[in-house]
Amino acid sequence: MAHSASGASLDLQKQHSLEAASKEAQDLCYTLIYRDTNAYAQCVRKLRDEKKAKPLEALGVTYFGFVGALSYMRVSQEGTDQIAYEFLQSALGMQKKLGIGDEALCSTVPGNCPVRMAQGRQLMANPPQKIPMRMQCVAGVCRLVPAADAGAP
Repeated sequence: MAHSASGASLDLQKQHSLEAASKEAQDLCYTLIYRDTNAYAQCVRKLRDEKKAKPLEALGVTYFGFVGALSYMRVSQEGTDQIAYEFLQSALGMQKKLGIGDEALCSTVPGNCPVRMAQGRQLMANPPQKIPMRMQCVAGVCRLVPAADAGAP
């Protein structure tokens, strides 16, 4: 990813903590991303905040937030690039403080680590453009939409 801490493997307790927290984020939040990327991001943020007293678990949740958004970014799900970037930035800061290497962290979530790490480096090198948003309310139902959407009430 953006930095390369040592590639040393984690001890089993740390590995288990990261894996369990990632799995918890997957179980609680991942199904939300299909229909509502904001709900997914809010779920991951809430779970991460609940784990603040346990930095390894907070990292596991945050890293899965990145991985989950990245998987939907590949199929151009709206908003996932911003979410992936947000969680990757946060995970990198936590990872550095904890002294965990890229390979060791990546191995806590199943998948192709060399490809995922390359995609993370690419995302950090080319951050997504922030899209200005505005509130749109129709028939008492409000939602955020890109500010460029003209003609909507």
